[in-house]
Amino acid sequence: MEVTSVLDAASSVLTVRFANPPVNALSGALREALCGAVARAHKDPKVKAILLYGESSKGFFSSGADIAEFARLQQQLENGRGGRALGKMDGPPPASLEDDEYAVFERGSKPVVAAIDGVCFGGGLELALACNARVCSARSSFALPELRLGLIPGLGGTQRLPRLIGFEEGLKAMIYSSTLSGAKAEKAGLVDELVASEPSGPHALLDAARSLALSLASSTRQRTAGIERTDRIESADACARIARGIVESMQFKRASAGGAMPQYAACVRVALEGVEHGPLAGLQAEHAAFRELVGSPTSKALVHLFFAQRATSSSPLVAAKGRGEPVKTIQRAGVVGGGLMGAGIATVLLKAGLDVVIKEINADACAAAQARVASNLKSASNAEKLLARLSVSESWDGFSSVDLAVEAALEDVKLKQEVFQTLERVAPAHCILSTNTSTINIDLVAGRVPRAHYDQGRVLGLHFFSPAHVMPLVEIVTTESTSPAAIQACLLLCKRMGKTPVVVGNCAGFAVNRMYFPQAQVASLLVARLDLSPYEVDSAMEKFGLPMGAFRLLDLVGIDIGVAVGGVYDMAYAERSTNADGGLLQLMLKAGRKGQKSGAGFYRYEKGQRGGRDDMAALEPFLAEARKAARADSSGTASNGRRIMDEDTIVEAVLLPCVNEACRILEERVVGSPDELDVCSVYGMGFPSFRGGLLFWAQQKFGGPRGMLQRLIALDAACGGNVPIFAPSYALIRGAQQSASQIGRAPVPHRVTGMPDDIVIVAACRTGVGRAYRGGFKDTSVDNMVAPLVENLVKTCSPGVQPSDIDDVVLGLVLPRGDSGVVMLRVAGVLAGLPETSPVRTVNRLCSSGLQAIADGAAGITSGHYKIVIAGGAESMSSTPFTNKELKLNPKAKQSKMALDCYLSMGQTSENVAARYGVSREKQDRMAVVSHARASAAALARKQRSEIVPIETSVVLPPPTGGEGTADSAARAERKSVVIDRDEGVRVGVTLASLAKLKPVFDSNGSTTAGNASQLSDGAAMVMLMTRAEASRRGLKPRATFRAFAVAGVDPSVMGIGPAVAIPAVLEKAGLGVDDIDLFEINEAFGSQAEYCIDKLKLNRDIVNVNGGAIAIGHPLGMSGARLSVSIINELERRGGRFGVVSMCIGTGMGAAAVYEMTHDVPNGKL
Repeated sequence: MEVTSVLDAASSVLTVRFANPPVNALSGALREALCGAVARAHKDPKVKAILLYGESSKGFFSSGADIAEFARLQQQLENGRGGRALGKMDGPPPASLEDDEYAVFERGSKPVVAAIDGVCFGGGLELALACNARVCSARSSFALPELRLGLIPGLGGTQRLPRLIGFEEGLKAMIYSSTLSGAKAEKAGLVDELVASEPSGPHALLDAARSLALSLASSTRQRTAGIERTDRIESADACARIARGIVESMQFKRASAGGAMPQYAACVRVALEGVEHGPLAGLQAEHAAFRELVGSPTSKALVHLFFAQRATSSSPLVAAKGRGEPVKTIQRAGVVGGGLMGAGIATVLLKAGLDVVIKEINADACAAAQARVASNLKSASNAEKLLARLSVSESWDGFSSVDLAVEAALEDVKLKQEVFQTLERVAPAHCILSTNTSTINIDLVAGRVPRAHYDQGRVLGLHFFSPAHVMPLVEIVTTESTSPAAIQACLLLCKRMGKTPVVVGNCAGFAVNRMYFPQAQVASLLVARLDLSPYEVDSAMEKFGLPMGAFRLLDLVGIDIGVAVGGVYDMAYAERSTNADGGLLQLMLKAGRKGQKSGAGFYRYEKGQRGGRDDMAALEPFLAEARKAARADSSGTASNGRRIMDEDTIVEAVLLPCVNEACRILEERVVGSPDELDVCSVYGMGFPSFRGGLLFWAQQKFGGPRGMLQRLIALDAACGGNVPIFAPSYALIRGAQQSASQIGRAPVPHRVTGMPDDIVIVAACRTGVGRAYRGGFKDTSVDNMVAPLVENLVKTCSPGVQPSDIDDVVLGLVLPRGDSGVVMLRVAGVLAGLPETSPVRTVNRLCSSGLQAIADGAAGITSGHYKIVIAGGAESMSSTPFTNKELKLNPKAKQSKMALDCYLSMGQTSENVAARYGVSREKQDRMAVVSHARASAAALARKQRSEIVPIETSVVLPPPTGGEGTADSAARAERKSVVIDRDEGVRVGVTLASLAKLKPVFDSNGSTTAGNASQLSDGAAMVMLMTRAEASRRGLKPRATFRAFAVAGVDPSVMGIGPAVAIPAVLEKAGLGVDDIDLFEINEAFGSQAEYCIDKLKLNRDIVNVNGGAIAIGHPLGMSGARLSVSIINELERRGGRFGVVSMCIGTGMGAAAVYEMTHDVPNGKL
C-alpha cells in the first residue's frame, strides 16, 4: 500500500496518488491514509485543488473495498468478538454530514476531483462519488456490486449514486450490479468529463482532471456536494412508486431469490430513507443496514463463494502437478461434433479470440452446426467478425494446425476412442486432445492413444456444462498422466473464455456429477419407499433455492439419459448405489415417458406452455407398481418416515448424501479443497449462491462432521435403515471421531517416529497378476517370476545393500511339491545375482503363504537369526494343478465333522458362508462389480506403476487349427515375447446385470459363480526386511513398519470367515481398534466371505480394497498375502495414511492378518 502527494508547482494542484496492487483494493488502512492526505492538503495554503488518482498500470482505479476485511469481520462476529476490521465503518453511524467518513473529500475547503483510469467498482466508486467531480478515460468502467456479496454500499453509495444519475437508474444499478462504461457513465451524469485512453499513460486524463479542479477552485464551475444534490431526485412519492415497481418485477424477484437474500430489500429501503428523510438519515440507515448485513448468513455465504471462485486456478491439484515446461498459448481449436454442446463450445472459443473448426459427418450436419453457432452469437455486436473465424467441414483437414481438439460426440466409449485415434493421427504433435464427456473415465476414452496419453501427457477432459456458451463452469479433468503444461494451457484458456475452471481428478462423474449422483436416487427412494409425491420433493427443493427439483431436472435432461447415467454410477459405485425406486424410472421409460422431449415425464408439457404441469393421475399407476416393488425389496418401509418428512427434512435427505459423496471426492483427492466443490455446486448445478455452496451450507447448518453424521444416521433410519446411499463416508466418520471442525477430507493421521528395533520394509515390489492358462505368465515358471523381483529389491537398496548381505530368502508357495519349490527358489536367487551364501526356504500356509513368509522373515530378524531377509510369495497356477488328486481322505476323519470339513472344496465353503450368514447372490455380485470397477480405474490410470516390475517373458502360441478344428500337422507351436506390466484379469464395465447371467459353479442351487469368486492366476510379490536401526545404518528410508501379525482358527466348513477373527486378533496385538485403521486389504477369495467379513467387522467400505481385490485382480495362492502387503504400502504412501491391515482366509479353517504402520523417520543415525 502506498499513498503519495505531489504538488504541481505551476498549477498548485496536489495529486494524491494511491497504489495497493494488484487491484488497488481500498482497505481500511488505505482509506484512512487517503483521508489523512486530503485533510492535510485542505490545510496547506500552497494547494488550490486536489486530484485523486489510483495508479492504473494494471487497469484499476480501485476494485473496491478489501473483501478480505469483510471475511475477517464476519469471523470476528461469528466468534462473538467485536471487530474493527473495516476501520471507521465499524464505528458508530455519522452524527452529521461532516461526520461522514468521506466528508473530507466532499465538504473540504478545496475541491477534490477523481481522475479515473480503469475499473472503478464498489468502495472505489463510492470514493469517487464523494469527490466534487470525476474525470475518466474511455476504458473506465463503473459499478456498485456489493449486493453480490450480501451487502449494500456502505460508504455513502446508496445516497450519492441516485442523486447523481437519478433515483430509478441509481437504484437499478445497485440492485442489479450493473456495469457502466466510461461513455455511458458520462451520459448518465456519473462523470463530468470523458477523455480518450492513451497507451502511453494517463497524461491527458490527469491534465483534464487538473483543469477541472482549477475551474472548481476558481468558481468558474459550480462546486456541489453530491450528498446534498436534489436536482436528479424525484419526489418522495414518485421514488416510492419507482421502488415498488422494481420490487414487484420478476427481475427483482429472480435477483433476490424470491426475497431470500435480504440485501436487496435493504438497499431499496435505505435509498428511500435518504429521499424521504434527507441524506443524513440515509447515511445513518445505510450504516445500520450494512452492519446488520455484514454478519448475516447470506453475506458470509457470498463472501465465502467470492474467495472460493477466485482460488480455483491455484488448486492444490495444480500445485501437486508442478509447472512443467513452458505453456503454449492456444490460438486455434477444433471441435468434433456440432450438436448443441459442440456448437456451444465453439461459440465460447470464438468469443475468446480463437479460430475454430468444427468437424461434422455430412453436409446437413455441417449446415446445422453453422446455424447453431450463428444463433448463439446473434446478440453479439461483433457476430459477423466472429463467424468469419469459424469453419465447419466434413473433412479432418482443418485439424492439422489446431492447438486444442475438443471431442464433443455422443456419450459412447467406442465412438470416442475412434475419434481420439483419428485426432492423434491428424492433429499436430503438440495438440492437446480433450473430451467433453460428462461421466466416462478419461483413461478409458484415451486408451487407444497410449503415446499421446501416457507418454506425452496431452490428454485431458474439458467438461463444459450445458449450454456451454452460457454456463460459467468448466471442469478440467486431469489424469495421472496429464502434463502440467496441458493443465496450465487450459487454465489460461478458461480465463480468456471468462469461465470458472475447476481442476479435478479422473473418476466416473468427475466432481460435479459424481457429487450429485445421490440426489436422484434419494429423491426416487422418498417417492417409492415413503410415499411422497414427486411434486412434494420438487417443491421442497425449489423453495430451498434450487433452480429445479430432482424430478423436474430428470425431465429436462431426459429420463432415458438419467437411467443411462445412473447405470454408470451403479457400475462405478455399486457399494452405495441404491435401486430403491422400485424400478420407477424404467417403468416410465417403458411407457414412453422420457420427460420434456416426449411431452411427458414426471410432468406434462403442452406445446407453447412454459414449463410443465403436475400429472399425478397419469403417474399413479407407475408409482403404485414401483412402491409395491420397493417394499418387497426392503421388507417394508420405515413406519414413521413419511410423518417426519417436512420440507426441510426432504431437502436434507436429498442433499446430505451429496455432501457425504463430496467427502469421498475430497478424500480420494479428486478435488483439492471443499471450497472448489462449493464452486462446482453453485456454478455447475445451480445450488443457491446465497447459501455459499453445498459443503458451506452443510457446515453452517450442522456445525461440522459430528453434527452432519448424526443427521445422516437419523435420515437413514427414517428411510428404512441400512440404505447404502446413506452409508457415512470414511472421511465423515473419521472427522467426527477426531472432532474435526470442517466437513471434508479426513484429518491426516499423525505419524510417530519408530523404534530402532522395529522390523521395517525398505523395498517392495510385485509382478502383474497373469491369468492362469491363458495369460502372459502361463508358460513362465515361478523362478522366472521371482528372480526379477529379488534383483529389483537389491538394486533399489543399492549401495546400502549388496547381494551378499541377504541372509535368507523366504517364499510362500502353495501348489508345487515342497522340494520343487525350494529348487525353483534357489534357482531364482542365483538368477537374481545372489551368491551361494544366501540360503532360501519356502513356506506353505495355503492362501496366507506370502504373508506368512513376511512374518517368518520378521520373526527371524527379531530373534537375531538374520539382519536382512527378502520375503514374499509366488504361484504359477498355470503350471501346477489347483485340484490335489494325491490327497487321500483319512478314514478317521469320518468320525469328526470338523476333520471331514477340512477336505471341503473352497467353493463349497463359500456356499456354506452364504447360506449360514445370509449373504445373498446380489450382495456377492455387487462385491464383484465394486472389485472390477476399482481395479479397472486403478489399472487405466496406471496407479500400480510404482509397485509392478515389468517382466519380460514369453508365451507359447498353439499351432493354428484346420478347417474342422484339428491341429495342422505341419504347423508348430510358436513362442512369442511379451512384457507383463499390468494385472490381466481386470475387466472394464462389469455390471450386476452381466454377472446375474452366470450360473453357480459349486452348487446348482447356490450363489457362488465364476464372476463373484477370485480368478486362478499367476504372479509373485516380494519385500526386503530389516530393523529400523539397520536401515538407518545403511542409509535406507523405511517404507513401512511390520507392526503385528496374527493367525486364528475358525470352523473349516466356513473357512472364509477367517479375516473376521484374525483382524480383531491382530488389532489387539497392535493395541489398535478398527477405527484407527486407514486402509484394509482383504483377500476376496469369494464374494460371500469378503462380504461377510466386511459386514461383520463393520468396516467402512471406502477404505477396503480401494484399488480392487482378488475377484478382479486374481488370487495366485502363494502370492496374495505378499501382493496385498505391497499394494497397501503403496496406497498408504499415496494417501498419507498411518495404519493398514491385510488379511485373508485360509483353507481348512483359518485366517491371517497383519498390521503395517507408516512412521515419520528421522535422519540417518538419529533414532
